[in-house]
Amino acid sequence: MGKFENTTGSNWASQDAASLHINGNVEYPTREEFYTNYPFYKYWNSDCNDHLLVPEGINIYIHIPFCIQICDYCFYMKELIRSKDQVDEYVDCLCKEMKMASEHFSLGRRKVNSIYIGGGTPSVLTEQQFKKLSECLHKYHYLTADTEFAFEAEPGTFSKSKLEWYKESGVNRISMGVQSFDDEVIRQSSRKHTAVQAIHSIDILREAGGFELNIDLLSGLAGETTDSWDRSVDTAIEQGTDMLTIYKMKTYANTNFFKKGVRGKEIELPGQMEEVSLMKRAMDKVFAAGYDLWSTFAFTRNGCKSRYIEHTWRGQDMIAYGASSFGKLASFNYQNFNNIHLYVQKVKMDVMPVYRTYAMSYKDMIVKELLLCAVRLFSYTKKEFIDKFGFDYFKLIPDVMSELVYKGYITDATDELVLTKQGVLYGDFVSKVIASSVKEVFAGDAIGFVY
Repeated sequence: MGKFENTTGSNWASQDAASLHINGNVEYPTREEFYTNYPFYKYWNSDCNDHLLVPEGINIYIHIPFCIQICDYCFYMKELIRSKDQVDEYVDCLCKEMKMASEHFSLGRRKVNSIYIGGGTPSVLTEQQFKKLSECLHKYHYLTADTEFAFEAEPGTFSKSKLEWYKESGVNRISMGVQSFDDEVIRQSSRKHTAVQAIHSIDILREAGGFELNIDLLSGLAGETTDSWDRSVDTAIEQGTDMLTIYKMKTYANTNFFKKGVRGKEIELPGQMEEVSLMKRAMDKVFAAGYDLWSTFAFTRNGCKSRYIEHTWRGQDMIAYGASSFGKLASFNYQNFNNIHLYVQKVKMDVMPVYRTYAMSYKDMIVKELLLCAVRLFSYTKKEFIDKFGFDYFKLIPDVMSELVYKGYITDATDELVLTKQGVLYGDFVSKVIASSVKEVFAGDAIGFVY
């Protein structure tokens, strides 16, 4: 019968014969509907006009992979500095990549909300290298006085004069990877600085002024004891920094810690329960010192926070520059080539150095928001999620949320997910439970997840 078949016989035109039962009501067919758009125009208003007319700001990550030493716990893409020419060539490629990306994606008119230069060790750049990079940033991107410009620095790798270069270029936030204030723990991590040098570097930053300062500690390093950890946390608090971030040391397979402490027995790494005990002690000390929780591993004073992390976790576009760097544009996640030689080769050939991509579905975006924002950020209301995605995840997985309350991971608040102290300690576990439960509900339809 061609493309369609009369399945209702001689009654095909009868309304009664073709009626449907929908949501408890009988729906009769009509030919009055003619849909041209959704949502229907009567629901439109001018509330979001500015979001259309003023493009959302972007965030920028720049990877500097060079180091003066390879830390035994580090799993990031890095390389020992061999020569000034090696770094000069890389900085030249970063500048060329900025020009290509800015022109290709029309980035020049989009306000830059935040910049983060990470590594590796960005503070090993010479004045000439840093100023060239900074000039290109200002040339190809729209920076304002409000742009957060964050820079990673390692103790002992910068001076007062370097800090002046940074300030002149707009850097207003320094994140210092101290990791430990105990010399023996530092030595077992194959780092070159001492606790005294780290404190001296913090003093230099404080004297220079004009920077928000975050310092990182790592819980669970080789050689750590309760006493050494207490000293590190106490010393970190004494520095009075704006933000204190305490990461859990994770032993990845591409690290020397994995080779020495997992495959071999050259070093002894704290076990899981030991590390949990260390983090509990740190939280007690940090809260007692007047710091507030900003995320499940970052503590703040006077409202200081990382706008780069917050913007990117909340899904704003992130432009990635440099070898192995990760970015996001619209629904596409992407990574540059994770080999310095290949990265340089592609850029010199006038080719965007994109290595791989992942096109995120709407479901992926929801799961990402739950993993990174709903649990990790200490101020993320349920209303924010509903306004963005259109449903209440509390009601989507009510049994799971009730169990998290019952087991003491979250409070019984109904307008926002609020972690208990135990929930903060096991924040990523809570994230995984919620995200996995939502994925399980979503995967019940024909379009599941590939991971």
